Amino acid sequence: MTDKKRQDAILKILHYIQNGGDFKTAKEMFQKEFDQVDVAEITAAERELIKQGLNPADIQYLCNVHADVFKGNIKQNEENPDFAIPGHPVHTIKLENMVIKSLINDALLPDLAKYGQGKDTLKKIRQELKDLATIDKHYRRKETSLFPLMNKYGITAPPEVMWGVDDDIRALIRDAQKVANQDQVKIDELDQVIKKASHEVLEMIFKEEEIMIPMIDEVANQEDWYNVKNEEKQIGYTLIREPMNWQPQLPKNSAGPVDVKNLRSFFINFKEGALNLEQLNAILDLLPFALTFIDENDKVAYFGGGAAIYPHSKNAIGNSVFSCHTAKSRPLIEKIFKAFHEGKRDEIEYWFTPKKMGRTLYLRYYAVHDENGKYLGCLEVAEDITKIQNLKGEKKKL
Repeated sequence: MTDKKRQDAILKILHYIQNGGDFKTAKEMFQKEFDQVDVAEITAAERELIKQGLNPADIQYLCNVHADVFKGNIKQNEENPDFAIPGHPVHTIKLENMVIKSLINDALLPDLAKYGQGKDTLKKIRQELKDLATIDKHYRRKETSLFPLMNKYGITAPPEVMWGVDDDIRALIRDAQKVANQDQVKIDELDQVIKKASHEVLEMIFKEEEIMIPMIDEVANQEDWYNVKNEEKQIGYTLIREPMNWQPQLPKNSAGPVDVKNLRSFFINFKEGALNLEQLNAILDLLPFALTFIDENDKVAYFGGGAAIYPHSKNAIGNSVFSCHTAKSRPLIEKIFKAFHEGKRDEIEYWFTPKKMGRTLYLRYYAVHDENGKYLGCLEVAEDITKIQNLKGEKKKL
């Protein structure tokens, strides 16, 4: 079968699923046409569905069915030997997944089956759900570092879909915790929410290891993985200790670490004075807020500032700013940039207190123009203003 015919056959199956077809028939259609299918073929077909007008949010639901239809028939390529090295980001992801699977299959689900046999069972279930909720760190590392890496190489549909599913899983775990933490727990309700959450978590593990990682492996280089490794500590880990250090074999022409001595010899003249690059970097790294600059083409160009407000990835540099946000938040971001491009606004601000942080954030977006009024891009300034809000009286002495 030619590549074109294979692609058409996959699309036919996906259209059948999209239009409400049953799982058994879809599986039979697949087995009739294929022995095995490559990950790239599935994702290419999903991208084609989006091109044809399917809302990515709808694919979020369909991708679970896609994974089930193709499960067991995805072509396995020889794994990158680096992935077996402790400390490599992929090794860490798989180690976390192994612990998460054990938590569900060896603790949570067996305890759910024994619920009612002893007063300590509910206490154990509550703790196991609390442990499972730490999967948020696993997902946030993926969303912060791996999704930008995929977007960097033009793999745009899978991360968009997967991010939405991650959010759904977080919500399912929260729902399970709410039910388990009630004074009077209804066993049928508890059974339903825990099994649903567990199923979706295990499905996501399959998607990460059998679909996402092989796709990234086809395009990522050692420097990409080095960025991912360096960014892990921004968020932390799920149910494992901090992994071993891992150092890639970077090519000789890699930029590598910046030579500070060279920075001292390059000066930038400003309207009032001059700074060498070492001084400028040091000043920017000291600022009590986080900076992001998005250029005139809405591409992420720079991260700076001395405050760690939101985790971010070097792999996002050069990507569309819209790919850095969830489908839910994207409409708001699009409105901001539309207003800046059209010259309707020069500054937009927001402030709020995320429940997880318990601190008040102040976000400001500035339209940046040259002397002639030409739009150069957007500067985002993110600041934790909790301390400022709590200031009282005066301080005028050292």
